Amino acid sequence: MTVIIPESSTFTSNPFLLIVILIVLLQLRERKIKIWSLIFFPAFMLLISLYLIYNEILGYYSFILILVGFLVGIVLGLVIGRFMEVKVDEKDGALILKGSLIAVFLWISIILLKIYGENILNQGIIAVDLLTSIFLMMTVGAMISRRAYIYRKYLKHRELKNPN
Repeated sequence: MTVIIPESSTFTSNPFLLIVILIVLLQLRERKIKIWSLIFFPAFMLLISLYLIYNEILGYYSFILILVGFLVGIVLGLVIGRFMEVKVDEKDGALILKGSLIAVFLWISIILLKIYGENILNQGIIAVDLLTSIFLMMTVGAMISRRAYIYRKYLKHRELKNPN
């Protein structure tokens, strides 16, 4: 089995960034979603994020800091998820969800800063690449745990509607 790895310029090209930003912005509208999309979108964002931070996770110190950022993001996502209202369509029982503007803006800002801002901001105690990688993994961790929490709320709502 051959694994094809795209060139690094693919993930930093303007068309690719435009597609990612468009996909993220589409998360802002209230929409009926399929349960599989609760998993697909965070998995897609996790893969992109891991690709963007690959160079930073090679050292032990950086790996630990990024892992801590991811875990903090998971906790934040659970807290945010507790305050989100999960709606279920009365007709077909579909899950209705609307993304958070703050989460989307933060994720896009961090990616743009990571790609375009490293030369400008690379002066300080902690390297900007590492700092943005930590924040990037925080937002992905928050997205993953928030969606897992939403799915849990959805299952509870379904159980209350259909106690079998």
